[in-house]
Amino acid sequence: MFRKLIFSICIVGLLTPLRFGWCENYSFRNARWGMTKEAVTASEIKMDPVEINENTIRYKTKILGKNVELIYLFSQNQLAKAAYKLDDNYLNSGHFLNTYRKFKTALTQKYGPPKEDSTHWLNDTFRNVSHKKGLALSLGHTEYFASWETEISQISIRLEAENYYVLCLIEYWSKELPYLAGEIKQEDFKKEDIIDPF
Repeated sequence: MFRKLIFSICIVGLLTPLRFGWCENYSFRNARWGMTKEAVTASEIKMDPVEINENTIRYKTKILGKNVELIYLFSQNQLAKAAYKLDDNYLNSGHFLNTYRKFKTALTQKYGPPKEDSTHWLNDTFRNVSHKKGLALSLGHTEYFASWETEISQISIRLEAENYYVLCLIEYWSKELPYLAGEIKQEDFKKEDIIDPF
């Protein structure tokens, strides 16, 4: 009886670290906030980066059947922010709005109702014309935004345009390292990150 008890304790002791290893919580994909560029690159085992520089690592991938650029942003060689930028190009700007809604629905299913969910009209010309919402977006007349929060991350999605250039971006950033996330400027997203629908 004593041998069986000792054997059981040894088996449980050996399996417990494995069980917790499989259940590790990640901040974003297979990465955790604060990881180095080398560790993040190693975590993306199925993809090769298309660009690595001092503050960013970029990949091309798909989410929900849509082409996206996966962007990891670093400050002081620590992961502080990550993003998916829509990399599909549509002639009809209404498709950007449909994709935004698809992404927002998936985020809501994962994180619950958004903490904030807004449509901001900068120009009311097409506000009450439902079949012109895509045109209103491409003209920069409207912007869409929603956000969520977890214990360690803030998440947002936004859709906006300026001079016919459309940007659909899902951003994740660390609540644990706000001073690092704050050092990452909007300029870290390249000008070509904006999509020209024409």
